[in-house]
Amino acid sequence: METSVLTTGLLAATKPETFFDLKNGQGTFLYNHNVKEVPVINDGQGNIKVTADEEAATGKMWEYDSLRVEYPRTGDNVFATLITAKYPANTESKLVNEYQSAVLGLMDESAKIPYEDFLRDRIAIRDMVNDDCEANNVPLDL
Repeated sequence: METSVLTTGLLAATKPETFFDLKNGQGTFLYNHNVKEVPVINDGQGNIKVTADEEAATGKMWEYDSLRVEYPRTGDNVFATLITAKYPANTESKLVNEYQSAVLGLMDESAKIPYEDFLRDRIAIRDMVNDDCEANNVPLDL
C-alpha cells in the first residue's frame, strides 16, 4: 500500500518552518512550501475556511503544502521526493508517450501541452527548492 508523502492546503496559526525536523532518529523532515498568508472565516466552532472576501474574513492564517522527506536533507532529495509525489512514474511516462505520439503525428498537436506543462512545473519546483535550500543553508547535494 502506497501512502502519500505530500499534503496540500494545510492551515496553521503561525508560519511553518520551511524545514522541520521530525526528530525520529532517521533524519526524516518536513519540507513546508507554497506558504502564504490567507484570509479565513472562523465560525468559532472549529470550522475554518479560506475566503477570498477580505471583508468577511475573521482573521488570517498560513496556508501551505507539506512534504515528508527521508534522509538525506539535500535539495536534490527534496526535489526528487516532491516530483515523485506530484508526478508518479506512470503519470510522467504517459505524458512523455503522448508527447512523442504528437511529435510523430500519431496524435493531435494538443497532446504535447500536458507534457510541456509538466516541464514548466518541474522547472518551477526546482527553482523553489533551490531558493528554499539556499535561504535555509541546506546543501543541494551530498
